[in-house]
Amino acid sequence: MVCIHLKMAVGIILVVLLYVISVVSSTHPKKKTVVGIIGQPVLLPCGRSKLATPNYPTKTRIYWQDLIPRVLHVFKDGNEEYDHQHPLYNNRTTINTDQLASGNLSLLLNPVNVRDNRLTCDVILIINGATSKECQITVNVTASYQKPKLTLNVTDMTLVCSTHGGFPEYQVTWRTHNRTLEPQEAVNKTTQDPGTGTYNISSRVNVTEGQHITCSIYNPILNETQSDFIVIQASKEGSHLLKFILPAVCLLVTLLIAVFLCLKYPNFRKPWRKMIHCCPEPEPENTAEEPEIAELNPQQ
Repeated sequence: MVCIHLKMAVGIILVVLLYVISVVSSTHPKKKTVVGIIGQPVLLPCGRSKLATPNYPTKTRIYWQDLIPRVLHVFKDGNEEYDHQHPLYNNRTTINTDQLASGNLSLLLNPVNVRDNRLTCDVILIINGATSKECQITVNVTASYQKPKLTLNVTDMTLVCSTHGGFPEYQVTWRTHNRTLEPQEAVNKTTQDPGTGTYNISSRVNVTEGQHITCSIYNPILNETQSDFIVIQASKEGSHLLKFILPAVCLLVTLLIAVFLCLKYPNFRKPWRKMIHCCPEPEPENTAEEPEIAELNPQQ
């Protein structure tokens, strides 16, 4: 146990000394920013024109370390060395040793996680005792949000937009057909997944029937927008009532038209008399002429 603590203490002292030396002796390092996707590998690029020397690799040391400083990776005397690597980076770092002599000092970090966000890594090179800071790389961690899902609650006429799996924190926007809703019109709730560190989002707004509305989630690192759209239909109660009202209105209009026609046009009555009792069949007129009875003239 004592040996382990002593080893860690030596490692810390070594890292601090390297950091101080690099600050004093380095020129302006090459600064770069890369985007790392959670769960995927990211390359921390660093290169110089030439690394090979007459004493390479036995007199060459390369340290990749963050600003705390904590060691990400070490190449020493021709081999990769893990004794001083911080546990945060265990089993996640790789270099291409075959390309070091040509000046490729890049480090592969795999996989990226949320704790790597805003990681700034310095690459310190020591050749024959001469120390220089070659590169400084910053990692912006991100992840795409899932396509949002819209859920309507017809009881209180609220619309909920939900998504998950994204990083960093979102920017949510609600739009109707004629305006963009103000931020205070939405109630937002954000939780962070304890395993992945990604965000789960829920945003709620009040809506009205017939409204066209879009929910958009924006990821500023990826410059990516995920959206969903909905048209708020009439409530089910109103739809059911409408199903009864429309046939009744149509029947009433039909009856009124039929009554009008049978009153206006007598010849139109026959086809409707069995259906509509408002137009009784008229009594037939007695058109036959009474026979003339000749008076008998007894005198004739």
